[in-house]
Amino acid sequence: MPSFKIFVSVTLALVLTACAASYDRTNLTPTAENYETFQPVGARPESRYFEDDNRERLASLNKETRKTLAQVPKGRGLNILALSDGGQHGAYGAGVLNGWSDIGTRPSFDVVTGISTGALIAPFAFLGSDYDDRLQRFYTETATRDVVRLDLTGAIFGRGFLTRATPLQEAIRQELTDDLIRKIAEQHRQGRQLLIGTTNIDAERPVLWNIGAIAQSDTPKARDLIREVILASASIPVVFQPVPIDVTNGEVQREELHVDGGLTREIFAYPHDLQMRQLLREAGLSNQKNRIWLIHNKKLEPTFDPLPGNATAVASRAFEMLIRSQSLGNIESILALANRDGFQANITYIPKEFQTKPDEPFDPEYMTELFAVGYWVGQQKDGWFYDAQDWEY
Repeated sequence: MPSFKIFVSVTLALVLTACAASYDRTNLTPTAENYETFQPVGARPESRYFEDDNRERLASLNKETRKTLAQVPKGRGLNILALSDGGQHGAYGAGVLNGWSDIGTRPSFDVVTGISTGALIAPFAFLGSDYDDRLQRFYTETATRDVVRLDLTGAIFGRGFLTRATPLQEAIRQELTDDLIRKIAEQHRQGRQLLIGTTNIDAERPVLWNIGAIAQSDTPKARDLIREVILASASIPVVFQPVPIDVTNGEVQREELHVDGGLTREIFAYPHDLQMRQLLREAGLSNQKNRIWLIHNKKLEPTFDPLPGNATAVASRAFEMLIRSQSLGNIESILALANRDGFQANITYIPKEFQTKPDEPFDPEYMTELFAVGYWVGQQKDGWFYDAQDWEY
């Protein structure tokens, strides 16, 4: 999520857009009455879900989850990896995964989920430790100029954004090659799941995208959709340009605007109404050591740090506190799910002792130092809070 400088940019953008003309999207979008009947162009209907849907509407996700549970080796148990948002702080999660791999104790994940910066990490975490070097490179060598370009015309002319994420879009295209997406599709065929979260800002709802299911189509449109989804998940509202995604109901084509998944939740494992306990029982896994691993790319503990006497500092601190509060609420929801469905939930997050501050929204020196902290944590058994029902913050 936004650092101090990004927060200032958000404030400026809001002021600018309040004074600017807006453009009319009415004829571009579905209506409130029919938007749920639209599906992404180039993707199968089971490729995405509203995360807050009811049990009946999640039936196809139940079907996908049965396939996932069927491929879990006997006696091992299910492993879910959930990666949070956090912007450049994703260097922590990248470091944890690298350190975990190098010590040889990193599990094979059956389900990987990602939000925002977690969405950038997730495809490589999903494909395994052979891709750790890509995560290290991105989260230690990337600077702000490699992610966004300032574009005040987006705010001045009522388009609702302050920067264009053109460099990030190009980086996603270079890293998520056609060949890599085909590898994701192959893992999906074997039963594993890669889920990315965005926010449909038209509908104000969280969306889950089954990336492997989309990848199976093996068409240029499907591959472009995957890249759009990952870009959208990392697109901070107002700061970044929203990502339009083409949708159709079979008769007409419209567009949805998708933005940062962190707008609706900071981290997720699976929808509340997914019948996970029943599915585990059917698969003979209810008595196994099923685990949810949460990597949260932010601090979760309050830190005493006297503020300078200016409104900008107060606003920035208030924003950070709101984000932390939402994170804690999301984590508590996951812990409740884990308790309900018989999972051990383990969590790691940036330790409060790490006091370095970045000089820009993507600061390579800061990220390199944070990556090293994550790498060290990933190699320590006590780097995790195990069975986090007993976790205190």
